[in-house]
Amino acid sequence: MKRSFLDPSPGTLAFGGLVFTSLVLVAIGPPSARKPWAIENASSPASAPSQVAGPDITLVSVSVDLPDDTVPFPDGPHAAVINANCTSCHSATMALSQPRLSRDQWKAIVEKMRATYKAPVPASAVPEILDYLTAMSGKLPVNGSPTAASADRSGGTG
Repeated sequence: MKRSFLDPSPGTLAFGGLVFTSLVLVAIGPPSARKPWAIENASSPASAPSQVAGPDITLVSVSVDLPDDTVPFPDGPHAAVINANCTSCHSATMALSQPRLSRDQWKAIVEKMRATYKAPVPASAVPEILDYLTAMSGKLPVNGSPTAASADRSGGTG
């Protein structure tokens, strides 16, 4: 009885598997032909930044110091509203470190947060947020330096 290619013998299957494996190994080449992934500066954790390099890409590790995000907005009129609506996305420190801005400038920023970044701030809260930000901004020196902004965080208008 003659076998067809649709019904190969076990020996034919083994030979085909050996040929296929050989072709794959030839295609990828010997291990010494491949460029290994390199981790530079890995032996010295004190040296920064460390890098991981691979085919067509290099990743660099950097260190970033972020402000304390748990600090609430200082007490003042409408502080509860701004703490409830704004600190879910960013810190009070970041918002109060902005330059001195007018009410119209703050309104443009708040509306951008709502429209562009989809901040879940109800329209009814916007006037109170603007009152608070305008009052706090008025306490900043004209140059709006973050150091000066942190000197008076009592809130309110008085």
